This record gives sequence, structure tokens and C-alpha cells, in this order.
Amino acid sequence: MNEYYLLRQSRDIVNPIKIEGDSIAHYPPAMMHQDFRGLESVKVAYIEYQKYQEIPDILAYPTYMVSDEIRRVLHMYDENISFKGVQVFPNRPKYIKEASKVYWVYDCVMENCLHKDSVRLPNGELKELILDKRKLRGRDIFRVQGTLDNKLVISLAVAESILRRNLYGVGLERLSVR
Repeated sequence: MNEYYLLRQSRDIVNPIKIEGDSIAHYPPAMMHQDFRGLESVKVAYIEYQKYQEIPDILAYPTYMVSDEIRRVLHMYDENISFKGVQVFPNRPKYIKEASKVYWVYDCVMENCLHKDSVRLPNGELKELILDKRKLRGRDIFRVQGTLDNKLVISLAVAESILRRNLYGVGLERLSVR
């Protein structure tokens, strides 16, 4: 049986950069295919950078975005994933070298693979994500249909490839498959 992992921002990231203003405020937490199609190919966004802030390779807010390095890995395993860029700059030029980064919003296959034993909170969020092995199709990368936010699931091979790159702020959570 294949192992699957939830790719997310590490829980060790306590002070991630925050995009300011309205530049991407309309990017929804649960990016659907139609939302993605309505985005510009590249968007410029600014942050109020302070030296104590962290610049992880995964940003969870306002929508799920991955760094250029993770984008390359995802594209190696699935050439059909679409990406749209967000070029992040600090709002003060003296921090350009430290705080400029390109992030990517992605659009990939959504699988209806939630196991009936998955646990939901009263607000509809998933407390425990369990994959139904009968509904998995052997993909290396997919999103889980029926969630309130982006849940990017990757195979063990993709997880190992990401880990080999020693990226910052990447969290992996092994998922139960029944």
C-alpha cells in the first residue's frame, strides 16, 4: 500500500511573513478550479518585513502557496498541475535581498477520497483526514475534495524528494489510509 502525506506549513513556523493590503486578499483559502482560472498569471504582493519574521517555503494564508523549489518538485511528478505566481517583495527596499520570494498557487486534480471515518469539527473543518484506499487512484499529487481549505496530498516519493532539498518551514503529516 502506498504511503501518503499532507504537505503543509510546519507547525514550527511561529511568525511567517504576512502579505499586506488587498493585492491577493480575494484569493480564497479553498482555491477551487474556477477560482484559479480567474487569477492573473503573476501577481505582485508586498509584505511588512521585520527581521524576526520567517520566510517559509509554504505559505498557508491567505491561500496555500508553495515556493519555487517546491513547485519544481511537484511539476516533476505531475506535469498537468497548473501554477500562477505571486512575487513577494518587502515594502522597504533595504530588505529586498532578504525578503523577496516567488510563491505559486497551484491547481491540481481533486480526488473524492475521504474515508467515512474522517473526523469533522462542528464548523466543517477536518480534525482527522483519513483516505479511502478504494478511492485512491495511485496519483502522486492531489487535493482532497470536500475540505474547507487546500489539503495537498503527496506520495512518499514526492515527500522524500521535497525533504532532500532541505527546505524551510515544510511540514509533512502521514495520513491514515483505510
